[in-house]
Order: sequence, then structure tokens, then C-alpha cells
Amino acid sequence: MSKRIDRVGEKYLTNQGYEIEIIEYFNRLKCTIIFKSGVILKEIRYEHIVNGDVKNPKHPTVCGIGYLGIGKYEPYVGKKLTLLYNTWKHMLERAYYKLHQQKFPTYKDVTVCEEWHNFQVFAKWHEENHKPHMAGWQLDKDILFKGNKIYSPETCCFVPAEINYIFVKADSIRGKYPIGVHVDNRRNKYIATITLNNEPKHLGTFDTPEEAFQTYKIAKEEYIKEVADKWRGQITEPCYDAMYNYQVEITD
Repeated sequence: MSKRIDRVGEKYLTNQGYEIEIIEYFNRLKCTIIFKSGVILKEIRYEHIVNGDVKNPKHPTVCGIGYLGIGKYEPYVGKKLTLLYNTWKHMLERAYYKLHQQKFPTYKDVTVCEEWHNFQVFAKWHEENHKPHMAGWQLDKDILFKGNKIYSPETCCFVPAEINYIFVKADSIRGKYPIGVHVDNRRNKYIATITLNNEPKHLGTFDTPEEAFQTYKIAKEEYIKEVADKWRGQITEPCYDAMYNYQVEITD
């Protein structure tokens, strides 16, 4: 009878550059390993350990900051990325992908809370808060707290595209005048316009940009309330309340 091999204590380097150690060896198909960070993985094949094919669940795979973590949520179903993973990945890219920030300057200084760097934690929150009727809705960080720059469980909610579009800013193309205002150089007048249901609406012509903005402000806040009422009972109450109390400011 051959002597049973005990490989406990053997150390290897993974292809990702992490040192691992075998802390339990049952057979070649079932080993327990530990990373220097303390992460423990069970039921790992010995050949994968030797070949360096073991993946560190805390290795950052998205924007050098997001990692898969340990849990039940998988990034793929077959060969297709899941909605959970795509939402998480795109959120991180909006916050940390430099080319995205160059294209959309409003995302400058935006961050993601540390707990959501872990895909498993974000996926659990998503599963608990993204209700069946919210199919196709978008993750929003701007409504609950105006001026917010952090994606987190406390600051985010899901909204339909109609609501999300209301709060999208186009600072890069607006120019030097207040939001909702542009100048008629020919007449030296200021025009207020608002987009309602994806259609521009003329609100009036004024002598000063401040007068034009005040008209825009009133119309915008009324429109936000109308849309909030339309979706009440489907959006969360905190989202509804935030929309109803939303103040449009000249510095927006």
C-alpha cells in the first residue's frame, strides 16, 4: 500500500503574482489554499495550484479597483455577461476610467464606496433593490442627494430612463449662460427653453439671462413633480420625495 502524500505547507506563485500555500490536502482534486492576504479557497485542484491557474478573488479586474470577491454571484451565464456584472462594471468605469471622464466631465471626482469595489457586495444590494418591475431601469446617484459624487447604498436608486434623463447635464455644450438659457445675439435677448418628453419647448424671450433662468426654473421644477407623480408607487419613496423637493439653481 502506497504512503499517502501530504502536501500541506507547499507554496506556489499564481499567474496573477500571488503567493499561495496549501493548508489542507485531501487528494489531487481537493485542496484548501490560503493567500497571504488571508483569503481561503477550498476544493482547488492540485494541478491548478502547480500551474498557477488559481484566481485571487480580491485581484482587481475592473479599472484596477473592482474585484469579484467570494460569493454566489457569477459574472457570466454561459458566455454572456450578467446584468449584475455589467451594471457594476459600467459604474466603476464611469468613476475611474479616464477616457470616460474626458468624454463626460461631470464624472470628474466621482467615486465608488469601498464596499462596492467587491462585486459580491454590490450584486447583493442590486438583487435586493432592483425589483421585477424595474427591468431596463438605470442606476442613479444624483437624485437622492443633489451634487452627490459617490456611488453607495445610501446614495443610489434605480429609475426609469425618463427620470434619469431629466437630471442629465450637458455642461460641455451649454456655454456660459445659466441652464435652460441661450442668447439671441441678433436681438440681444435671452431665450428660455426646456425639454419636455424629449421635445424642446420655448418658454419666452427676456432682457436678462437671470429672468430667462427664473422662468426655466419654475417650469423645470413643475415638470419634475409631474414626472414624480407619474411614477409614484414604482420608484422608491425617498426617490419620489427627493424629486418633489428638488431645487433648480442658477449654478446648475
